[in-house]
Order: sequence, then C-alpha cells, then structure tokens
Amino acid sequence: MKHYLLLSMLMILTATLGGCGIEFTSDQPPEHEYWLEAVNLQLGEPPAGDLPDLVVSVRAIPGLDTDRILIKGPGAKLNYYAGARWPDHLPEIVTVLVRLSLESSGRFNRVRSSAQMSRDEWSLDLELREFFAVVTTAGMPLQVHVKLVGHVNCGSGNTAVSAATTAPAQEDRLSEIIAAFQSATDNALIGLGAQLASRCFGQQTQRKP
Repeated sequence: MKHYLLLSMLMILTATLGGCGIEFTSDQPPEHEYWLEAVNLQLGEPPAGDLPDLVVSVRAIPGLDTDRILIKGPGAKLNYYAGARWPDHLPEIVTVLVRLSLESSGRFNRVRSSAQMSRDEWSLDLELREFFAVVTTAGMPLQVHVKLVGHVNCGSGNTAVSAATTAPAQEDRLSEIIAAFQSATDNALIGLGAQLASRCFGQQTQRKP
C-alpha cells in the first residue's frame, strides 16, 4: 500500500512539473545590448610639467537613470524599445564615455569617476537631462536628443559647461537609431571637450583621426 501511494505521488509530482514547464518558455525575442564608443579628443599640446588630475561625476534627472533605450513620443510619453538595453544605467554609461574621451586627449595625468575629490584635483560635474529618441511627426525620421549640463572646476572656481545635440535616425530601425545615439553623443562629447579646452587650457579642441 505504501509503495502504491509513493508511486502515485511521484506520478502526480511529475505531471505537475511537466505542466509548470510551459510557464518557463517564452516567445519573446532575446534582449540585445547596444554599445556606444568614446571619441578621441585633442585638447592642444600638453604643457611642460605636471598634468592635472580630473574627477568626473555624472547624474541623471528622474526617468533617465535606466539601462533602457528610451523613446519620447507625442504627449510627452516616455517609453522604451522592447528587447534592447544599454550595458548599464545611463549615468554609468555617460561617465565612462566622458572619462575615456577626456583621457584620450593626453592633457590629464588621470581621469577618474568619483563623488569625492581632493583639493588638488580638477572636477567636472554633469547632469544628464536628455538621452532619448524623439518622435516628431508621423512620417518624419526620429531625432535623438542628448543634453548634458554642469560645471567644471579647473582649480579656480566653477565655470558652467553644457552640450545639447541632436542627430536624425536615417530609418526607423533600431540599428539606425543606435547610430543616431552614437552621432549625438559624439557631438556632445566634442562640445564638452571644446569648452574644457577653452576654459581650462585656453585652446581650441578637435577630434583625433
């Protein structure tokens, strides 16, 4: 009798697990991560002597602290592309892009990301205010908007810096939209580099080939 009960329980358990197995399958496409590259900046020839250390800090306004690829539609509705993400949340992504871009200039001894800094370090504090694709009107290409606003301290007080750029997506396809994100981000980073070159080094900046 005990063997019969045990066998019955095993059969019921097997059937239950088999039925539950359906819940773990999904017809949704797998999520893909999309990558953005830093730009190489030329901030003029480095002077003789010690190079400054720079601390970069980027925060995002509410709604942008996400790893989703965002789209802003009519009526100010903020949505995201299904099945697509950035590798990390946007403040971390933009911090790395700013840091690597300025690091490539050769004008700094070290560029690091931190909320704290020492007295001898320069600082660049930025707020990410736009980083999304925008639907304008039906039939028109999407526009990607990137906007950064903040202050740089080159050792003699805070000076305002900002970069606001847009780039059109050639087609309403995710690969083209990501390319527009890259273009808008590149232009924002070049704009920030130009302002640092002017405010901190008194020079013009250009993108390295």
